Amino acid sequence: MNCLIQGNESQAKNIISNLLFSTISKERILFDIVLPTLNIINDMYSRGKINESEKLLIFTTALDLALMTKFVGTTETEQLKAYCMIISGSEESTYMARIASVILHLIGWHSLYLGSIENKIDPFFDIDIQRLITKKLSNVEGLVVIQIFSFNANTLKFLSNTIKTLRNKFRGDLRIAVCTNNDLLQASEDMDVDYTTTELTSLIEWTKEEYRNSILANS
Repeated sequence: MNCLIQGNESQAKNIISNLLFSTISKERILFDIVLPTLNIINDMYSRGKINESEKLLIFTTALDLALMTKFVGTTETEQLKAYCMIISGSEESTYMARIASVILHLIGWHSLYLGSIENKIDPFFDIDIQRLITKKLSNVEGLVVIQIFSFNANTLKFLSNTIKTLRNKFRGDLRIAVCTNNDLLQASEDMDVDYTTTELTSLIEWTKEEYRNSILANS
């Protein structure tokens, strides 16, 4: 965190690189180092300790560090029947969504990251998303989880409604999960999705549990 605040990107990369070649798991590096750092930076921005451009630079660098764990590390377990598409509905939630996609990749999931759609919504965009998800995931065998990350009420509602219409079109099991902020948590719980939370760690644990349950149900 100190390296990122001071603009010492090279030293920050060296720290992560050293950890990647240690006995510490890649998942722990993300959960115990990168994600808490981003949360603290976000809090500093909220309290006026850093400005918007500083926050953007730090977040961009931190996400680069998160991606290092994906390309340097190897998956712990090959789980061919576990698929996830991750969609961000707001810029503020993008960093959590990106880290989630990396973590799922590291633990063996087929993880697809769509990115932020906050400024992409038009009268036909719901059809675009449905076609993409159907093309990529409707015919796979096994569990499919669509994770929605959004701190924007409009895009959260749009994405949940758009994806829920696909439930009957999947060959395998489809789950829909939402990760949002405290302000929208109650609203998300009323959206008829399978899981809602404000914590990335809770979402990942729920996703793992859903996979274990699907294996037992189909064994």
